[in-house]
Parts: sequence; structure tokens; C-alpha cells
Amino acid sequence: MVIASELLQLYNEIISGPVDSDTCISGECVSMLYETSWIKVMVVRYQVAPDTCSIEVEFSFPDCVIEVVFPSPTPAQEQAQKYIESTVDHMKYLIKLKNSGFSLGILSLEGIWSAVIRIKENPDVKLFESLLPP
Repeated sequence: MVIASELLQLYNEIISGPVDSDTCISGECVSMLYETSWIKVMVVRYQVAPDTCSIEVEFSFPDCVIEVVFPSPTPAQEQAQKYIESTVDHMKYLIKLKNSGFSLGILSLEGIWSAVIRIKENPDVKLFESLLPP
């Protein structure tokens, strides 16, 4: 599992380099900070303002199919319960991000829930502690 100081170190490595126009789309350069099957944490830098960046978190549901049958086998019910509990934990994670200064967004048609914060100064490790996923 990743720790906050590692995220801060990787963030500093990402922002210390030049904004590479070859990897930018519409003026935005996206670098992956951390990824799980549930979330992506990205650093977004801008060609027009290279000293300003944002951290974006995208939460989406990983693929899961548990057919409803009756009687349902115990392992399937346990798997379904675990998936639901993990979903709730990740929803609470988004609320934790909002309480840490992030703005929330929802793209329901695409199944993406997001949080973003704009950074203009060097953030401290507390910001990266809030980024630690459930």
C-alpha cells in the first residue's frame, strides 16, 4: 500500500519536470500519481500556466458481475457484500476529499465520480494523507 510521503515525493518529481507538449491534450498534461481498480489519482499540468496544477481523483466501479440466483451460494453473497461495502467506503473517501478542500463532480452517464483541487503552492504531506484510498 502506498503512503502519503511516497505520493508527495512522486508529485514533486512530476511537477519538477517541464510541461511536455508532446504528451498534452488540449493544453493539459496528465500524469498518473496512483491507481487502483477503483480510483485514479492524477496530476494535471497546464501549458499556459505551468506553475499551476491540479490533482484529480476519478472513482469508478470496477467490473463485477454476480448473478442473482436462488438459493444463492454463500461465496457469491459474500463477494456481493464485499463489493457493496467497498463501494460505500469509496463514496466516503470522496466526502473525505471534499472535506479536505476538493471540489466534487459526477459524470453519471460515464459512471465516473470525481474530486479535484487546484494547487498553486507546494502542498504539505497532509494533502497526500487525504488522498490515501480506503
